[in-house]
Amino acid sequence: MVNAQVDEPERNETEIDLSMLGENSWNRLRPGWALTVNDQCLYEFVFQFEHDETLPSGRRNFEDECAFEDSSTRQPFVADDGIPFLEPRKFWEQFPDYVWATIGFNHLSIDWNACGHRPRGYSLSHYDFSFYRVTPEFRANTLTCDLQSDAQIIVPGEKVCSFQQDTTNGMGFFILPAAIVNRNPTVNMPTTFSRPELGNGPVPHVGLRSWDQQAIPATPNTWTETDIFMSSYAGDLVMWQAQVPYREISGDSNNFKSNAYRYHETTVGTLPDSYGFHYNAEQGIVRLHMVGQAGLCRADFEAAQVAAGGPPIFPNWDDYFAALNGSGSANLGEGEAPNGSGASMRSNGQLFLMLLIALVL
Repeated sequence: MVNAQVDEPERNETEIDLSMLGENSWNRLRPGWALTVNDQCLYEFVFQFEHDETLPSGRRNFEDECAFEDSSTRQPFVADDGIPFLEPRKFWEQFPDYVWATIGFNHLSIDWNACGHRPRGYSLSHYDFSFYRVTPEFRANTLTCDLQSDAQIIVPGEKVCSFQQDTTNGMGFFILPAAIVNRNPTVNMPTTFSRPELGNGPVPHVGLRSWDQQAIPATPNTWTETDIFMSSYAGDLVMWQAQVPYREISGDSNNFKSNAYRYHETTVGTLPDSYGFHYNAEQGIVRLHMVGQAGLCRADFEAAQVAAGGPPIFPNWDDYFAALNGSGSANLGEGEAPNGSGASMRSNGQLFLMLLIALVL
């Protein structure tokens, strides 16, 4: 059986430096995930986690610690973990190959933004769930560019590609996906998506980002929806990213937020049609559910999963961290984790799948 969340990753066989992508582990967030495919060849992917209270949180609207500490030197405030408040804390892992073949995503980066990011309507603490269709090595080696100068940067510490690029890698950011018949909407993205006019679309190791410019919240106080961003590179789709404000997945009350999208002239059939976040206040657990057309239908999916060692198994996280801290022995067996991974995620997912299918129809 697979326990990818606990074992040290071994996928980077060429020893490429991937440090710029963040921490290659989800463990800090006590994760669990499950993937199923039904008889209609629809997949449902469920990812659950718990917010780490030790992560820093800053003021919204780029104020106080989310601004320059010294405007003359343009130096940002640094949090207790030694990282500027404005830099995202990124936690990523790769999926097994059968998952990549089924949902079309190679790896997931869970990005905690203590201060949010531009546009200003998203400048409050939130999570980005960034699903990448390319490998971490491709992001590290190929999605590189010449950056805007410090004088051009609006938000402290923001890294944005310059419009003037002299390398092949840098030029790839500005090769746009387009259909032959209608070149205005971006292929494989919702028809409402476009690139930002302010020039903060191309980001190193992410791609050229696009989103619905008309749906940007007027202020951080009014942001309540689970909006998505997407990115491309050299004419191909790279990333699908769901964002959720922390205040919508925290506190004393349960909450559920969902959304559905259609994509223009899609050549990628596995993109999520529907997705939603469910927050269980009693357990402090957040679940992301996604539904889409599977790249492997049920029989092929189940055979590939068995060949890969079966569904993932996750430890009892309380025992795991107790052992890690030297205060107990970890139970890394097949017992049910306190966060309800495995069968409970799959049973909850079936109900969610029916709800989202009804939403789409």
